[in-house]
Amino acid sequence: MAAEKMGLPVTARSLMVFFAPIALFAQELQPRAYFPAPVGMNFLSISYSYNSGGLLFDPSLPVENGDVKAAIPSIALGSTLGVFGRTGQVLAVLPYATANVSGTIMGVQQSRHRSGLADSTFRFAMNIHGAPAMHLKEFAEYHPGTVIGASLTATAPTGQYDPNLLINLGTNRWAFKPELGISHFVGKWDFEVALGAWLYTRNSNFYGGSSRTQDPLGSMQAHVVRLLPHRTWLAADGTFFMGGRTYVGNTIRADFQGNTRLGATFGIALRRRQALRFAYFKGATTRIGSDIGSISVTYQVIWQGWR
Repeated sequence: MAAEKMGLPVTARSLMVFFAPIALFAQELQPRAYFPAPVGMNFLSISYSYNSGGLLFDPSLPVENGDVKAAIPSIALGSTLGVFGRTGQVLAVLPYATANVSGTIMGVQQSRHRSGLADSTFRFAMNIHGAPAMHLKEFAEYHPGTVIGASLTATAPTGQYDPNLLINLGTNRWAFKPELGISHFVGKWDFEVALGAWLYTRNSNFYGGSSRTQDPLGSMQAHVVRLLPHRTWLAADGTFFMGGRTYVGNTIRADFQGNTRLGATFGIALRRRQALRFAYFKGATTRIGSDIGSISVTYQVIWQGWR
């Protein structure tokens, strides 16, 4: 992008900000995140998501018609375990991103291609009410009522990053998200709500040798899940973000977020130890940030580990 060699620090930073969270937003609509599972189960997931849409910037910046198209394959490895007599889960996700980004900067159309590793994600979750640690035989006889769970998700700065470039796949900072989730089961229906907030460390090596900080970004997601015949299920999903204003050096950015996304997820068990999941989401209201639609497919294999 020609602007990478131009003296447009504010505009350049506005272009850079949106991209790294793309994979993160795709992970926010996660139905059944606190659904209990037997202790000692391991799982491997391979996912592919295609994301495309517009980008909305601070109106004071000379950036128009922002657009992104990104393909994000990822691999995840996880395991269930017992923690103080409760059901727990550990998960690690490693994504790879290929993206084409374009926009009009001061009347000139610019574009840039990026490909490489994105920031990795790690999550620990445990149910604190309603789901004791169970092995397979006990789990087969378990009928959930109300389940309350808590989790801590962290993204590590392992993605491709160069402070001399405007657009990067990595964020060069850590992010942490504590979350509390509640699931209530009524027959074949599961009603879920989760509340959390992303907390960010400082990127002290931002574009142009400056530093970038970000306020916490609160999130709420809700899901209505319906269990269907033949080991299938369907969920209606929604999420809302608020906050996340950024600061570049001593400059306060006008990028406070208040965005809503809606979507749907369909899951099917192929065999006893394999499953497929299809998901779609689209921005319903976007104030600042990415108004992105995403479609994804995930293949999962499960096997039994320790007892």
